[in-house]
Amino acid sequence: MKTSLSHKIIESMVATGVVPSEDKELYQYGLRQGLIMIVNVLSAILIGLILGMLWHCIVFLISYIPIRSYAGGYHASTQLRCYWLSNALILLVLLGIKLIPWNGYALLAISLFSTIIIFWLAPVEDLNKPLRQIEIVIYKRKARIIFVLLLCFSFLLWFAGRKEISVSIVMALQVVSVMLILGVMKNRSKEAIRC
Repeated sequence: MKTSLSHKIIESMVATGVVPSEDKELYQYGLRQGLIMIVNVLSAILIGLILGMLWHCIVFLISYIPIRSYAGGYHASTQLRCYWLSNALILLVLLGIKLIPWNGYALLAISLFSTIIIFWLAPVEDLNKPLRQIEIVIYKRKARIIFVLLLCFSFLLWFAGRKEISVSIVMALQVVSVMLILGVMKNRSKEAIRC
């Protein structure tokens, strides 16, 4: 039987007493998820390097990950599908930053769209992992706070002449908005199938 790296690491931690044996599965899951996230981030950074847009990619990820964590939205049905969709998304975002003729009107339009969607929909839970009412309240507040901070920072950067960094942040907000819409659509289609 093939044993994964995360399983071997946790087994050695249980053997040395660092991890209680009754918590072994929880630690294995956490370590596996952490390793998957590291692979996803490294893949995104590689795409950024290939396109000559490393800093755009890093700014996008730094903006996207925190707000996405609280806003929720669409989730792929498997980790492999998530990996490939994430890479395709990074590629599209970086190409959008590079190829779209950005001006103040485009930035303002996308910002307004993102504001409406995030304030209206967030958080969008996954039907496989529903949120409790208190979590909905907390996640909504945190998503809004992060959104406002990112948007203000983006506008400051725009007016300070750092337009490409500003656009990277706004693109993160735009992608979160799209993920929220897709998440609502996915949840509604699953609910319709259940009925």
